[in-house]
Amino acid sequence: MAIAPIVNGKPDYNNVAVVYAGTNTHKETGTNGYITAGGAATGGLSGEYEGAQAFLNKTQDKIAKHNGSITDVAGFSQSGGYMMKMAAEHGKEMGFQTTSFDDWGRDQFGTLTDDQQKWLKNNPEMLRRYQNDSWANLSGRDHMYGTVSRIEGIGFNGHNTLAKYFDGDTLNLDRLAKDGIFAPGMTKAQVELAAKNWAKKNGDKKFWTGDDAEAKARVKEYLKLYGAYKILDLSELKKLRKKLKSSGGGLSKNEEIYLDNSEALLAVTTASQTMKDGLIDVIMIYQDAITEANEVWTEGLQLARSIGTELNDSEIMDALASVGATEASIVTEPTTFYEEQIAKAKQLGESFDSLVSEIKAGIDKLVQSDKELSSQLF
Repeated sequence: MAIAPIVNGKPDYNNVAVVYAGTNTHKETGTNGYITAGGAATGGLSGEYEGAQAFLNKTQDKIAKHNGSITDVAGFSQSGGYMMKMAAEHGKEMGFQTTSFDDWGRDQFGTLTDDQQKWLKNNPEMLRRYQNDSWANLSGRDHMYGTVSRIEGIGFNGHNTLAKYFDGDTLNLDRLAKDGIFAPGMTKAQVELAAKNWAKKNGDKKFWTGDDAEAKARVKEYLKLYGAYKILDLSELKKLRKKLKSSGGGLSKNEEIYLDNSEALLAVTTASQTMKDGLIDVIMIYQDAITEANEVWTEGLQLARSIGTELNDSEIMDALASVGATEASIVTEPTTFYEEQIAKAKQLGESFDSLVSEIKAGIDKLVQSDKELSSQLF
C-alpha cells in the first residue's frame, strides 16, 4: 500500500511511504506467496518483486502529477528480503529510505548487480534492517549489508515488525528491556534489566542455577554480540549550564567554550569508562569463542574419522567440505573475526584515553586564563 500523511486536510505528496506486507497464510488470498518464499530461501529473488516494483513505479507516476516524492519504502518477512534489491535498484535512483523488518531470504546480496552491491556497501544507511532472533533466521539471511539491528530475546516465534516497540521511527529501548529483549545502543542499566527479565522468562528453572547467574551470562551475550553499552546521559552537564547562566543571565564566550569542552569530556570519559568496564569481559568472551571454535573442529574431525574408518584424511576432509564443514569456516574465519574485535576494542580504549587527556588539558588552560570562570566553578 501507499500512504501519505494528511496536512491541513490534504495529502502531503512530498512524504509518501510505500509498504509491503509479508506472506499470506494458507487461509488468505495470495497463498502462492509460499512458493515465492521458497525461492527466496534458496538464494533467489522473490517472485513477488516484479509486482512490487510495478506498484512502486505506478505510485511514483501518480504522485509525480502533484510534484510529490516517495520518501520511505518498507517490507516485512518475504517482502523484507527483497527490500535489499528495492533499495539498490530504486532507492538509489529515487533517494528514498528503505527499511526491512525480520527479512526472509538467503543471501539476497547475491541478487544485486555489481554496481548495486557497490552502492549498498557505500551507502549502508539507506537500508535499515531489523532482524529478530525468530524462525525467519532459518532462511540463511546475512547480517552484514545495510544498517543491521539485531534484536535478541524476542524468541523463535517472534516473527513480527516490532510495531509495539516503536515510537515513531525510534525503537523504545526501555520497553524492549522490560520484555527481556536486547537491541543495539542500550545503556548498561537497560542491558542488565533486559538480561534479568529474560532470565526470569527463559531460564532453565533449576534452583541451583539461579536467575542472577543466568542474567550475568546473558549480559555477556550482549557484549559479545554488540560490543559495548551506550554512553550515559549528560544530566550533570545540564546542572552546570544552569549554574553558569544564573550567575549573569547569559553565557560568556569562555563559558560557552568551557561547556562545549565539558560536554565532550563527559561523553568521552563515560565512553572510555564504559569501554574499560566491558573490555575484560569482551576479551574473555572472544577468547573463549576462539577456544570453542578449535574444540568444535577437533571434536568434529575426530568423530568423522571414527565413522569413516575406510577413508583417508583427504577423503574425510573432502566429505566434510561438501557439507560446508571446513577448518577455514569453523576455526580460521571466526578466529580472525574475534581477534579483529579484540584489537578494535583495545584501540578504541586507547583512543578515548588520548582524547580525554587532550580535552582536560584544554579545559585546564581555559580555566587558568579566565579568573571569573574559575571563581564560578570552584
